[in-house]
Amino acid sequence: MSSLLLDSRYHFKRRDRVCADAYTLWQVCSGLVRTVTWGEDGEVVPLGLWSPGSIIGVPISQVEPYELQCMSAVELERLPLEYPLTVEMLLKHTTQVNRMLQIMHCRQVQERLLQFSCWLAENFGQPTSYGRLITIRLTHQEIAETIGTSRVTITRFIKQLEAEGLLRWSGRERFVSNQALKAHQRELMIA
Repeated sequence: MSSLLLDSRYHFKRRDRVCADAYTLWQVCSGLVRTVTWGEDGEVVPLGLWSPGSIIGVPISQVEPYELQCMSAVELERLPLEYPLTVEMLLKHTTQVNRMLQIMHCRQVQERLLQFSCWLAENFGQPTSYGRLITIRLTHQEIAETIGTSRVTITRFIKQLEAEGLLRWSGRERFVSNQALKAHQRELMIA
């Protein structure tokens, strides 16, 4: 491994923020990163959640201001602006953005929360007999910001979805049921 590659890797803690510039791409090596911008009123506008292998930055998103928020311990690799982006990389980025847009356009907040939870389980989950265990920890506030609602609403709907047997969201465990995941897959096939 070259010394240039060693010098281009950075480690961040949960809740660290990384300001992005127009000349830098970042590859997520480990952890979960949320990218955001802000509306005219200063409200956070989430752009996506990114996992290992994702390449992110202003050169791809074309959005400024742009910030990377570490949702877990994260390792990022700084890539030069001239880094060769493949069609596969760009398609992965576009697919992710489109999926988040699809979730955001669920009219009912409860359905939006369920779709987002299923997406998290599929992308950051481990199979169990109940369904999938979500292996990342997001606060109710972080979920609320990501799907465009309030923390209080998220808490209320999590309780409702638990009562319906679609989620188990207590203590340190966050599960999405097999029933919810199957319904989610049907929704994706229709969309």
